Amino acid sequence: MLNVIGLILDITGVMLLFVYGFPQPTHEEGVAMCLEDNTKLPDGRTVAEHDVEVRTTKSRYLVRSRLALGLVILGFGFQLWSTLNGLLGQRH
Repeated sequence: MLNVIGLILDITGVMLLFVYGFPQPTHEEGVAMCLEDNTKLPDGRTVAEHDVEVRTTKSRYLVRSRLALGLVILGFGFQLWSTLNGLLGQRH
C-alpha cells in the first residue's frame, strides 16, 4: 500500500513540476528602461499594477514548484520505506 501512495505522490509531483517547473534562482541580466509606478502601459494598467501581478504570479509558481518537488521526494520516501519494510520483513 505504501508503494501505491508513493506512486500517487510521485505522479502528482511530476505533473505539477511539468506545469510550474523546478524552483530556480533568477538570472536576469541587462538594463531595463526605467518607468515610474504611475506610468500607463499599452494594456491600460500602470507599472505598479503590472509589478504586483508579476510578483504574485512568481510567488505562486515558486510555492507550487516547491510543493511539487516535496511531493516527489515524499513519494520516493514512501516507496523506499515500503521496499525496506518488505526486505526486512522477509528476514524474519
